[in-house]
Amino acid sequence: METESYLQMETDRLHLLLVLHWQGFVPSDAYRDGMTEALQVSRKTSLQSWVMDMKHMKVIRQADQEWTLNTWFPQFQLLGIKRLAFVISDDIFNQMAVSSMVATLRPKFHSEVEYFQEVNSAMRWAQEKTSGLSDFGLFSVK
Repeated sequence: METESYLQMETDRLHLLLVLHWQGFVPSDAYRDGMTEALQVSRKTSLQSWVMDMKHMKVIRQADQEWTLNTWFPQFQLLGIKRLAFVISDDIFNQMAVSSMVATLRPKFHSEVEYFQEVNSAMRWAQEKTSGLSDFGLFSVK
């Protein structure tokens, strides 16, 4: 399965940041491969923040949501990521899936979690030092 057509991944090593830009309706194989690859990249480069740009992503299948909760998330927790930003999808079904997953995982999160309307705001927040308060005045969901 070709992940590149559904996911563009970029790293900002200066700010220890990983950005995942998702596109369209992502088949299970591509979703799981992309999420697993993101874990591997983070392990190799000791990143501290992630931005999940889901602005143009469609619904996440129920089986992939369960995989994210039960298989992927425990591995993500081991990375010690300090900040996780979600750029909200234009697709209402994706919004519902992400909200449901975050609500389920909220008590287990060790990361600060924020939602954004656009990727530039999410990246600015993710690049900030985690010891201070956000200058953007956004709500936290942790």
